[in-house]
Amino acid sequence: MEIITRAEAKERGLRRYFTGEPCHRGHVTERLTSSGLCRECRSIVSAKYADKKKADRHPLNFRILSFINAYKNCDHKPTWEQALYAVEARLEAERLGHRTYDPGFPCTHGHRAKRRTGESFCDECCRIAGRLRAREKRSDPEVRRKDAENALAYYHKHKARISARRKKDWHSGKTQPRQYAYYARNKAKYCSLTLHYQMQKKSHTLSGIPSKAFFPIFEKRDRLSSETGVKHEVDHYYPLNGKTVCGLHVPWNLQAIPAEENRQKQNRMPEEFYGPNHTPPTGETNGR
Repeated sequence: MEIITRAEAKERGLRRYFTGEPCHRGHVTERLTSSGLCRECRSIVSAKYADKKKADRHPLNFRILSFINAYKNCDHKPTWEQALYAVEARLEAERLGHRTYDPGFPCTHGHRAKRRTGESFCDECCRIAGRLRAREKRSDPEVRRKDAENALAYYHKHKARISARRKKDWHSGKTQPRQYAYYARNKAKYCSLTLHYQMQKKSHTLSGIPSKAFFPIFEKRDRLSSETGVKHEVDHYYPLNGKTVCGLHVPWNLQAIPAEENRQKQNRMPEEFYGPNHTPPTGETNGR
């Protein structure tokens, strides 16, 4: 191959020429007379502009470039194909009505987690942000008070639905491991509350009443549970720690009622829960 300069190639009207020297990238090949680039460098530049034109022609170009630009300050940056896959995955999730989707690429914080279809935030980032907001709220007493009031109002408004959901989760075994784990973490709290309740019952029990006087009401509880197939519990008709009146731990203040009814009654007075015409338990019947 003849070795000539670019100027000689222009005089002869040649489209390419060969100098025998490597270019700045180290390629030893023919060069273009018009630009001075070697053929290998021209291929690299052409491929680069081809990718740019390909992106410009794509109908999702704006979404793809937005996805790529979100990583401009990150060490890990997606390629055009990876951005296209993430955008198409989100659009498919929106079409199917899915709450989350898998972009196949970590978020800007490096979390490899699913993202929320609506705002495209990853689940791990949302969890971290939620914990930070909750920590800030807990540091403000006024916010804590308002949250407690809103939670209580929501509970009373949707009490039936919440009770049904809790009952369903309990029977399915969904909440039992979580409750056992909470008990293990707060065992001291439970022990102190149990001891306090036992001492409270002891202080509300009249002297001279033998323990066998309480046997009939507990026997009735077991009999009703066996006959009806519904779990019954022993409840204080007048609560030991009522708002206006504190009841006694005596046989004539005890009644055997279904466990669900006992949960609903809680610490309320009988007139408030049952109505004014309800018959209180007696020492002879030990029931309602």
